[in-house]
Amino acid sequence: MANNTKPMVTCPFCNHRFSEEESAKCCNNCAMFGQGGCQKLRCPNCGYEMPAPPRLPRLLARLFNK
Repeated sequence: MANNTKPMVTCPFCNHRFSEEESAKCCNNCAMFGQGGCQKLRCPNCGYEMPAPPRLPRLLARLFNK
């Protein structure tokens, strides 16, 4: 059975947990958004910007549901 749980990111500034989709919603007004983005995540709670986690750990998290 496939698991559709989205990987969550924790903001290092305010400890708010959010999905990458939530981050994209608050970045859509950025000038970099239309050009492939800046590859950063923005916390929807406090606005802190951080680099996106590497793809391999995200893939492994999805595979092993952690």
